[in-house]
Amino acid sequence: MVKDYEMPNDIRSWGVYVPEEAIERVAEVLKSGWINTGKHEKELRDLFRKKFLVAHCVAVNNGTAALRASYQMLGIGHGDEVVTTPYTFIATNTSLLEQGAIPVFADIRYGDLNVTAETIEEKLTSKTKAIVIVHYAGNPVDLDEIRALADSYNVPLIEDSAHAMGSKYKDSYIGQTGDLVTFSLQAVKIVTSGDGGIIATGREDYYERLQEISWYGINRDKKQTNLFLDSLPDDISVLGYKYNMNDITATIAISALDHFDIPLQKRKSIAETYRRELKDLKTIKLLEYYRDRTPNYQIFPIHVEGRERFARYMWDKKIQVGVNNRRNDKYSIFGRSKSGRMTPVLRDLPNLRLADEDTILLPIHFDIDNDTLDYIVDSVIQYDKLK
Repeated sequence: MVKDYEMPNDIRSWGVYVPEEAIERVAEVLKSGWINTGKHEKELRDLFRKKFLVAHCVAVNNGTAALRASYQMLGIGHGDEVVTTPYTFIATNTSLLEQGAIPVFADIRYGDLNVTAETIEEKLTSKTKAIVIVHYAGNPVDLDEIRALADSYNVPLIEDSAHAMGSKYKDSYIGQTGDLVTFSLQAVKIVTSGDGGIIATGREDYYERLQEISWYGINRDKKQTNLFLDSLPDDISVLGYKYNMNDITATIAISALDHFDIPLQKRKSIAETYRRELKDLKTIKLLEYYRDRTPNYQIFPIHVEGRERFARYMWDKKIQVGVNNRRNDKYSIFGRSKSGRMTPVLRDLPNLRLADEDTILLPIHFDIDNDTLDYIVDSVIQYDKLK
């Protein structure tokens, strides 16, 4: 069995964009004598706020920590129901399990792989503590409708935006509005720091609390200590975690943000080619994109007839295609206990079932040049002719 980091050097599904200057900047930090959370972490937060016009943000050590801190801040706990998407990487929902909560899965829209206000409302009960959405593939959900629904039920909304840094909804960046919007800086994201996360919020009270939750219940920006004797405050009243981002990680992220438009525009160019050249094929169905939204094309999913056959065909041509995630309810951890063991329980979610059977990703990243892109497009077209 080949490990993902040992994959052959074919046309890869994923790519990593790290600006050259990041190497120099990190070297300076390593030589500085301070590599823990410090001035560069604060610089990253300031840069992120200004670039994406967010009111407040907290930097953490990964995107899953951003979710977990947000759930903790809302007081999501044992037995609470949280209506969420089942079509996402498992971290969206395993973080809920870690809180002792119960993920309640809403169906998705087949055309864009996102949950909708209608499918969410079907699952709301008096036990619902929160709603979680994912802007899947960087293609934003129907935010106005979902926010109106959340407001009408007085239920908080968390936006898992791991895919959506730089995406826009009605001319506003994802994170520019909203109470809790989480981002990932994981290895293959458009902005990467190796790993890392950011929580954006429009509420100052949330920001203050998240600062405490992300570092042992202490707000590092506000702590006043007697450095001669004790680096901790006199009292800690909030249970926090070790989620803080260090200055090495922050420095890589700063370099990536400084060059954000370069990989973003490359993805846009590749996606526009896919959308233009593959739109009329018989066996391929593209996702739906909307005039009032600007996706960042973090990934490029398509629906394809004969997914396994398509995958084998493309891999034979040295083009790596693959599945980003499966329906979460197929996993035992989201099932029910039976005879002392957890067993999967597939929910009756028809659109999810269809998407789980035919969705696959085409390569989209900075390392794809024009000749490679032409080869990928031609290969997909040739597959379609085999029908």
